[in-house]
Amino acid sequence: MTAGLARLALVAAVLALAWWVRDGFGDVAGALDTAGLSGVLIISLYHVLPMTLCGMSWYALQTDSSERRGIWVFTMGRWIKDGVGELAGFLPLSGEVAAIRHLTCFGFRPAMSGAMVVVDVTAEAIAQFFFSILGVGMWLWRYPDSEITRWGLIALGISIPVLFALVAVQRSWFVHFLESLPSKLMPQTWEAPEQETGVLASIHELYEKKSRVVASVIWHTLAWVAGGLEAWIALYLLGHPLSVADILAMESIIFAIRSIAFVVPAAIGLQEGGYMIVGAILGLSTEVALALSLLKRGRELLLGIGALLAWHFVEGGAAKRRQAES
Repeated sequence: MTAGLARLALVAAVLALAWWVRDGFGDVAGALDTAGLSGVLIISLYHVLPMTLCGMSWYALQTDSSERRGIWVFTMGRWIKDGVGELAGFLPLSGEVAAIRHLTCFGFRPAMSGAMVVVDVTAEAIAQFFFSILGVGMWLWRYPDSEITRWGLIALGISIPVLFALVAVQRSWFVHFLESLPSKLMPQTWEAPEQETGVLASIHELYEKKSRVVASVIWHTLAWVAGGLEAWIALYLLGHPLSVADILAMESIIFAIRSIAFVVPAAIGLQEGGYMIVGAILGLSTEVALALSLLKRGRELLLGIGALLAWHFVEGGAAKRRQAES
């Protein structure tokens, strides 16, 4: 009972901090005035599609040596990861930590849980690169002289060595060094991880069968495309529809801005500015571009609150199972 109240207090604290960091949720009210509550509900329901596709990419990473979990476990995990990451973005890696906790609640070893999150994030980054190629290709086709096209090509060039470095680092001794660092600093209170079953070994196990990673990247690529089409629905609801080609071109740039701006909680302000700048080239007024961004903020808030509560109940259920087993 006490633990449950503590988790609910943590949920309330996260929401309060998110309110303070975002300077209130007045921006969401603006989106509601523009498209109505039904607009937020519609794109929230649609967002289940890219969320499920991301769950499929995670599901594909399961190893043959572990007891396999159903797709719903990973879809819920993605919901919790995104919700916590968006509302508690002021805490570094909060979404990833929540995802690891979620997997351990469903019986995965902590080391394997951490490895699956690391490899899934990598697969998502690779998929975003492919989605960005699609988006920049759209810009080249439709707006070859645009400054955004040039910046998109530069960003693609920079991202290639970054992706190689991301894969190389997580398969190197550096991961084992980070994993064993707490035990070296606090040997009396922190047990040293077993090298054969630690995070580094689990990462190598996941990469051992390349078909798993390829499948994960494919599912994530489909999720990026589905997520991009969410803007098409939002603009349709706002009464300013664009072509699918323009939507994919715009969203590839916006997603890139959000990725680059990971140090800014939920890319607050940067996403809005990106929509206004990129949207102007596509003929969207400042008001419509801002309304589009705020409508998606409303979806983040609605699904984020649900994700925090879902995490609370998942943790509570796991605690009860541990008590019953002991």
